[in-house]
Amino acid sequence: MKKLLAFLLIISILNSCSENDTSQETQLYVAPSVRSYTTYTSENSVTLNGFIDLSNIVFQEPDTYNVGFIFRTGSENDSSNDQVIELQGDVEYYNGTYTFNQYIGSLEPNTTYYYTAYTKNGSSEKDDWEVFTTSDFPCTYAQDNYLSISGTWQNANLEITEPLCCDEGNVGFRFGSWPNIYEINFNELNNGYPNTGQYFGVDYWFDISYIERELVKSTNQVLIGNDSTPETELFVNNDGETITLVFCNTILRDGNILNGKVSVAIPQN
Repeated sequence: MKKLLAFLLIISILNSCSENDTSQETQLYVAPSVRSYTTYTSENSVTLNGFIDLSNIVFQEPDTYNVGFIFRTGSENDSSNDQVIELQGDVEYYNGTYTFNQYIGSLEPNTTYYYTAYTKNGSSEKDDWEVFTTSDFPCTYAQDNYLSISGTWQNANLEITEPLCCDEGNVGFRFGSWPNIYEINFNELNNGYPNTGQYFGVDYWFDISYIERELVKSTNQVLIGNDSTPETELFVNNDGETITLVFCNTILRDGNILNGKVSVAIPQN
């Protein structure tokens, strides 16, 4: 009987060690750092994104981690309304970059929300809390292709243009007459057109340095040549057939203020 008990004890210890070894094998590395950002922000929806950069790391042993998002409504420091979004599947540690995303709908216009992408491997977790605000409602104008430049109203025809270089985005629009000719450029995923939403100006060019080349696409940014600043705002309405740009006291670097709306048909292939 004593021999049997000793044998069972040894088997139990071996099983315990085996289980511990397996656990250690699947948790060789800490959870990777993650970057959170949003794309396609509209009045009622947004796409949450996570980005992981392991391009300068070589992994000697196979291991996996999990990813997901935490979406928070209400107060920044109140986690009682958190929505945890666990994305299915294990992600392997490898030398390179990895992105993941989640669409969120049924949001309120002009409302602030909080979120983070996260990574997890065993007890190791990483996050990157960020904030975004859904698009506001644009102002309304009865007459199309009619624009005010600092109080002077005039007819304005909109045409689609192609930016000269990558740091100027992928699609542009031109309107006005000399000396007030405006180039409105957007930087969108898959060389597409800007979606409906509120857009915010950037200084002089789009940031295309290293990983920013892809991460700034479809992030509701607009470039108006040398005239846009972070305080420059405009609205886009894209119904699939027509692009309409709406200016609601849009302030430019030179002090001019744009009001009104202009539109152009989207080429149908």
